Amino acid sequence: MSGREAFLFEVAPHHDAGGPVSARGISRWRAALYLLLAVVLSAGVILAPLLGTVLISFSRPGAWPEVLTDPQAWQAVGNTLIWWVLVVVVCAVGLGLAWLVRTAGPALGLVMRVILVLPAVVSPLTTGAIFRLLFDTSSERGMAAAVLGRDTAFLGPGWIWLVLGLAFVWQYAGVAFLVFHEALARLPAHLLRVARAFGAGRGRRLWSVVLPALAGPAALAYLFALVAAARVFDLVLMGVPGSMQALVEGGGLYWWRHNDDLGYARAAALAVLMSLLVAGLAAPALLGLRGRVTWAGSTPSAQPPATSGRRLWPLGGAVSVLWLLPFAALLITSLRDPVAAARSGWWNGEPWTLGSYAEALSDSAFTGALGTTFLRAVTVVCVVLLAAVPAAYVLAHEHLLPRRTWRPVLLVSVALAVLPPQAFAVPLQQTLSPIGTAPALTIVHAALVLPLAVLVLHNAFVRVPAPMLARDRWELVHFVREARPAVVLAGVLTFVLVWNDAIVGLLLNWPSGDHLPLILLEQARHFMSAASPLAAQAVLATAVPVLVLAVTARLLYRGLTRGVRR
Repeated sequence: MSGREAFLFEVAPHHDAGGPVSARGISRWRAALYLLLAVVLSAGVILAPLLGTVLISFSRPGAWPEVLTDPQAWQAVGNTLIWWVLVVVVCAVGLGLAWLVRTAGPALGLVMRVILVLPAVVSPLTTGAIFRLLFDTSSERGMAAAVLGRDTAFLGPGWIWLVLGLAFVWQYAGVAFLVFHEALARLPAHLLRVARAFGAGRGRRLWSVVLPALAGPAALAYLFALVAAARVFDLVLMGVPGSMQALVEGGGLYWWRHNDDLGYARAAALAVLMSLLVAGLAAPALLGLRGRVTWAGSTPSAQPPATSGRRLWPLGGAVSVLWLLPFAALLITSLRDPVAAARSGWWNGEPWTLGSYAEALSDSAFTGALGTTFLRAVTVVCVVLLAAVPAAYVLAHEHLLPRRTWRPVLLVSVALAVLPPQAFAVPLQQTLSPIGTAPALTIVHAALVLPLAVLVLHNAFVRVPAPMLARDRWELVHFVREARPAVVLAGVLTFVLVWNDAIVGLLLNWPSGDHLPLILLEQARHFMSAASPLAAQAVLATAVPVLVLAVTARLLYRGLTRGVRR
């Protein structure tokens, strides 16, 4: 390394391992108490059943060799890797959009932040339904086929991964865009000026300054997308015709379909194999989360001239239209007569009707599921925040845990955040069945979301400025006050994940009729004939998380990009 390169390396933002350490902070006994609820949920609902799954996988000597030589199992594993590639694509698209509009004015930035993030609160079931409508193989019903002017097998071999990839990117790229957009806007300008002063070219500035500064945001965006990919399930069930699902199903869906055929030991071995694979794919996120870039006192990048923002309006407008098009397809389909919707495309100019909405609202099963799912989601939010806030507070004080303990705890949190439920489904189902469906669903949902909530809050708590803390027994209260945006983010994230989840009940053999996504999933069996009623139910189901997003938008944005009030 030359002297100039060495200096540029020193100029790049460093990971700040300092954090808000309090000299007179809480004792380790109190720290253990703060961790208690999170540990009980994680150990009792995830770790102990996971250990049970591992033991079951070795209960029959031939189970592992049979799984490792099963071509169908390896095809499912290969499909899981394709979903991981789509995670990288999501992050790349988010970063690319953020880079293209980094010079946009505040108006265009606000428009794109709102529009691009909306799909993230949509249920994967709804996303699957939307893209199945858009890419129907008939040119009379599918918009993409109509553009080509002929029937096209978009939902068949060779095309189906394109459809799924577009659906996945549409749903989650907005979150990555939001994170990267803020990170680029807050990139310390003085570091770039120093790099230019020492003759660093654009490539060297990108490698030495920009990329290190984006490590933390990239880890967060990657982790969000990986959680979705690791648990991809309902998108395939709704968006892919039954005859094609075996070609694109990941390990989780394959496990669910063939659990009885595989038997306990082989199913457990496959679940452990999938867990190891996903944990390995999550490891890169730890590199970005292990430290923080210190931007205190730095000057954000200079704002571009107003003319640059105006020139970007055509690009921003095109992207916004593309992101709104699926919503338009869903809404218009819901307003069409069911018979007409089954015969022709949603863009047809036939008169609209509210009949499908009236049918949905008169269905006691659907309306009952709306209320029950809302109460369940709110309950899980309370439980998760009650456990995650004190746990993240302890993790933010690295001195409260032995050095050999702190990093493994963070690593376990990352691994648990992306762990597929198949890894502990069988032992957990046997343990929790006696307590009833409703309490069991609440407990399992809380345990599944908890690790991700802890990571979000930890990322915010380490940014709380140390001089602002009271350094007394009420220090946790001050942390929550300063990191209120991140607390709101954790709560909204929990609500949306529970509201949209269809996998837990199915995997644990609890097909509870009072959980909303399972009501929508029933319609998939008669997709074409029920397109309009399904779209109406999906619109009503989507309205709730969209309303939550609208109410919390300002704090939610700060929580996702900065985590603290300042």
